[in-house]
Amino acid sequence: MKKLNLLLLGCFLAPSTLMAQELKEGYISWGFESQQFPNRLRNWSKTNPKINEDDNFFISRVKPKVRFRNPDTQVRTNITAENDKRLIAWLPWNVPSKNALPDGVFDSEVFSMWPYVTHWGDWNCGLGRIPAALLDVAHKNGVPVSSVAGIPWGGLESGWKTALETLSKVEIDKAAAYMNYYGYDGFGYNSEFSEYYSRGRVTRGVRDFHVNLNKAMKSLNPIFENVWYDGTQENGNISFDQGLTDNNKSIFGEAGKEAASLFFNYNWNHSWLLQESVDKAKSIGRDPLYIYAGINMQGGEPRSGSRWTLLKNYPISIGLWGAHSQNMFFESRGEKGSDPETKQRTYMLRTERWFSSGSRNPVNNLEIDNSLNYNADNFDFAGMSSMMTARSSMSWNLAEEPFISYFNLGNGKFFNYDGERKNDRPWANVGVQDYLPTWRWWFAKKLLGREPIDVPDDGTGLDAEFVWDDAYLGGSTVRIFGNTPKEYLHLFKTDFELKAGDKITFRYKVKAGKSDASLVLLTKDNVNAENDYKVLNVSDETDEDKWVEKTFTVDGNLANKHLALVALKMENANNLNLYLGEFSIVRGTFEKPEMPQVVSTALLHSAQNGVDGKIIFNMPNDKGPGEPCYNTDVKTSLFKLWAQQGNEKPILMGVTTSWAGMYYSVPVNFEGEGTIKFGVSAVSLDMKQESDIAWGTEQHNIFNRYDYSDEIKADKSVIKPNEEFTIAYVDPRHEVGDWKIEHNGVVVKTSNQSKKIHVDGLSATGFYDLVLTGKVNENGLRTDKEVRYSNYIQITSEAVGAVPHINSLTADNQTTSIEVLPNAQVTMKYEGKKADGSGSRGIKTLEKPVGVKVSELGLANNNQPWSLAFWVKFNSFSGGTQIIDMRSPGIGWPQNNWGTMWSTYDPNTGIYELTLRARNGGGSPEYKQRWKVDFVPGAWTHFTLAMNGDGSTTKPMLYINGKQAEATTWSYGTDGTGLCPQRFANNGWWDSNILGISLGRHQTAAMNATIDDVKFYNKYLSEAEATASMMSTNPNEAGLKAYWDFENNADGDYYFASKVGDAKLAHGELRAGQGEGVSALIPDEPTYDAGSPFVSGNFEVKTTAEWTAKKATIVSHEGNDLAGSAKLTYAKPGDYEVTLTLKNAHGSDTRTFKVIKVKADPTGINGTEAADMKVYAIDRDVLLDIETAGNYLVQIYSTNGQLVAGKSLSVNGSDNVRLHLGAQGVYIVNVKKDGKTLRTVKLICR
Repeated sequence: MKKLNLLLLGCFLAPSTLMAQELKEGYISWGFESQQFPNRLRNWSKTNPKINEDDNFFISRVKPKVRFRNPDTQVRTNITAENDKRLIAWLPWNVPSKNALPDGVFDSEVFSMWPYVTHWGDWNCGLGRIPAALLDVAHKNGVPVSSVAGIPWGGLESGWKTALETLSKVEIDKAAAYMNYYGYDGFGYNSEFSEYYSRGRVTRGVRDFHVNLNKAMKSLNPIFENVWYDGTQENGNISFDQGLTDNNKSIFGEAGKEAASLFFNYNWNHSWLLQESVDKAKSIGRDPLYIYAGINMQGGEPRSGSRWTLLKNYPISIGLWGAHSQNMFFESRGEKGSDPETKQRTYMLRTERWFSSGSRNPVNNLEIDNSLNYNADNFDFAGMSSMMTARSSMSWNLAEEPFISYFNLGNGKFFNYDGERKNDRPWANVGVQDYLPTWRWWFAKKLLGREPIDVPDDGTGLDAEFVWDDAYLGGSTVRIFGNTPKEYLHLFKTDFELKAGDKITFRYKVKAGKSDASLVLLTKDNVNAENDYKVLNVSDETDEDKWVEKTFTVDGNLANKHLALVALKMENANNLNLYLGEFSIVRGTFEKPEMPQVVSTALLHSAQNGVDGKIIFNMPNDKGPGEPCYNTDVKTSLFKLWAQQGNEKPILMGVTTSWAGMYYSVPVNFEGEGTIKFGVSAVSLDMKQESDIAWGTEQHNIFNRYDYSDEIKADKSVIKPNEEFTIAYVDPRHEVGDWKIEHNGVVVKTSNQSKKIHVDGLSATGFYDLVLTGKVNENGLRTDKEVRYSNYIQITSEAVGAVPHINSLTADNQTTSIEVLPNAQVTMKYEGKKADGSGSRGIKTLEKPVGVKVSELGLANNNQPWSLAFWVKFNSFSGGTQIIDMRSPGIGWPQNNWGTMWSTYDPNTGIYELTLRARNGGGSPEYKQRWKVDFVPGAWTHFTLAMNGDGSTTKPMLYINGKQAEATTWSYGTDGTGLCPQRFANNGWWDSNILGISLGRHQTAAMNATIDDVKFYNKYLSEAEATASMMSTNPNEAGLKAYWDFENNADGDYYFASKVGDAKLAHGELRAGQGEGVSALIPDEPTYDAGSPFVSGNFEVKTTAEWTAKKATIVSHEGNDLAGSAKLTYAKPGDYEVTLTLKNAHGSDTRTFKVIKVKADPTGINGTEAADMKVYAIDRDVLLDIETAGNYLVQIYSTNGQLVAGKSLSVNGSDNVRLHLGAQGVYIVNVKKDGKTLRTVKLICR
């Protein structure tokens, strides 16, 4: 048996098996590497087009749409076809291992600013293979997507030389057929190579191949475009920054011999170069807008001189690059925090400000400057909209395909369909992204308001954003919020010819506030004439949980006219919070698609979180071999992905546009049958009909290859003396183990051959070890091992307070469901336990840095001896997290990111890695030491980093809770285990350095934590000294140079004074400056929190009660940690829940009372109730609560006697019936039981 000692403190572990299930290596096979593509293409056959079994993940099923121009719906009317810049995003997508393949990670890239992109070159996508999801979303927006030959700089090495020669000799018809079948829109080349011996022969061969391919593709794909990086010239030599000349004009291609668009290197910013390039392009009959001026977003290039202020004057387009593995918008989206939703929102802000403008409204005509900033607070950036129009593809025959948008981005933390929650698993599939608002947030006080004066600037006005807390379909939608007397949001730029009878649907949900709202439709023949359709009135009674549908039929006013613009007019908006669910135009009805034909299914992974799976299918069609078949050809909008365990109800896991699908974390009933199958159904183009589910033939065994989670968890995060608690395996299928708890080496509790240990209480405060002997995952096997979780349990005194706990929650003194009449007062009461107290005060890091200048600490280099000690309680982890760094954020890249030293904690592995770096450039020596540490969210840990400097070299040591941490491995030239025996001369030094806690850096998060009692010593601490430092509040400790206990408030500039010496420490933010990574630490107001329970102080811990009662009026409420109450009323009948949350600085507890039944008013006009049933109306829904068994027939008549709705059902006990009526009015409801009329009642449906 093996033993493992872990240094940790707290309540649960979070190993990698509990992270979100996601796309893993081997789930989907790409088929070949980039350099292998030309040979695969040469051997490819249209009659047998298959590359591998996973082809359907790489075949586009959306035919490329073509964009249109309409100057009347542009924001800037001075931009014409002659100067309307194009933009190629030659950028990586997401992360290299996944690209745009469907994933189980919510925080994935779902780029949405397509109207400002004319080509996406997928930089981390090898030549000749592109994920279908990216192709589909780009094609619906009229954007071509190309793959990239990542040829390295320098002499053309033999592998790529052979590949390019092979490509140039492929039969053109075969190449065109391949590109057409898979739906690929061009080739891209990192062409910065030199042909030292072939003198341009290879380059010219590829050029000729491009010319002929373009001719062949012209009739097949109207948006096809190749892209050539303007390094390698026609003669095969590298020559950057000369513009379009005789040396590269044939690579660009004259009219009729177009070869590839040119992507200029980054020193194009000279007037002569741009003008001569324009002149040269025109002289060979080409549009200079197909020349792209390169922008290096990572390196900030062009580095000097004018950029945008020069480029705006020339009809040369924009090319974005950066970097090799992730684009800059996505890569550093953690600037505002590491929570996945925060990162998604930050990414959205970065792209919206870059493309539409710093204000996210292109009407705010910001001055064009030369900034290359791309951060979330890029407020002053003019944006790409200042030099190009927002382009649209929304123009096709509505008889062939309806227009439908649910405002879904293509990712989510859950999945909704028709407004109903289908599962709560995270997902990402950009291929199902909807058509989204064209200009992004074009708000104006008047219709087509194009001037800044048309935008409210007095602090009022509306705003809009994407949210991920609700959706009609998918996992996201648009919300509009704010106050305004009158304002327009311009939604879609279109060119649809309308016909009489077309159905226009607008769907929304009012989450809060009031407003008048109208849908405004503008036609191409008169864009200034409003066609208004009222969808919301200020007087409407709204329901925050209900999607409202408004449908209009096109009549003679709009029939046979072209719809040019769709807007939403808001008037009298007061604290409005409006969610959008759908905008659609549907002509007639569309056929039900045929049932898909399943080719194969696979179970890929099974664990506590659920099951991962894959399905590949085809659709019946009449296309020949190698011919493209689009979803519109098979009458399909999208496909539903289903999973079914045993005979349980099928679960809808998501949707896809591809003929293949992925399933992630499918929920599994561990007590149910041990098999699962996967299926798919096809949905009609109008989303109204659906094929039968086609199920895979294989029933997959869920538990044959089950991946156990070894996570353990306590049921309490803060434990008091003599308070009972339980620690257990989280995985219900985990094998039993032997548990024991030790205090100072003495066993105080055991539980053998069990999945948990229950403790009635421990009397002494302090730290306890948990020793668990059982099965663990090791090298792919289940191995018996003893694991010691040092200081896992902490017992803290009653005096410092506790996590609140709700012992009981009642309504009108009842613990279960109650019934009341409308407007009757309900009294909610709770009883809790003692949770208030007082103790030390700390500060929240809030994923921002806490730092001090090294100059104030007396540090002149990092080879001096010093130690930093503090208490820390992590709230959560979302990936690699920075703990201690020393760097100067204001210097140039990349030293502003590396600095003198940095340290990263990986919560998936429990490894804390400290890196010391020399000052040299790339390839500098790095000294890395790693320790095993399991920081546990919710638990306090004492952290001490000690640097054993001798004046010329240094060596690090780590203590956790006063004990030397377990050193695992090191790297310094070579690799080793344990502590590195060598020392390091850390000459990487800047006098402007900041010693930071939670400083954060490129691709890693700052800390989501609370820290307390920060101490800096000008000496190297021993283990004994680190132990003494934990509990000591003595300012006279030996070597103590600075000490911040946070008991006194920060000063007016937000600096904390040290109790020793003059050093000042501040919480703040890294505010971005000019250049990549350049920033400055700006102090901000600290947020105080309960500090370490093992240090004295005077911070008051006070419990508050928060009541959540949807659709209720809370008349009054009071309470503390021990007891409290609330009085509330309900105006309308229905079933309601009330949630109570008790919270304080230590944590919270939540309980929900179910259910308060509000009965209908027992008068004939509003509702009725008999001994065995109740009938009442809510808005346009008629509801029946049936209490006794029988056969019932419910029929609803209009006042003129017409039957409008009915339902028959057999009830065994009690049941509920809901019938929805299409219009408001007075109705007669007749209910028969066992053939006899039980009740007839008149109801008003509003």
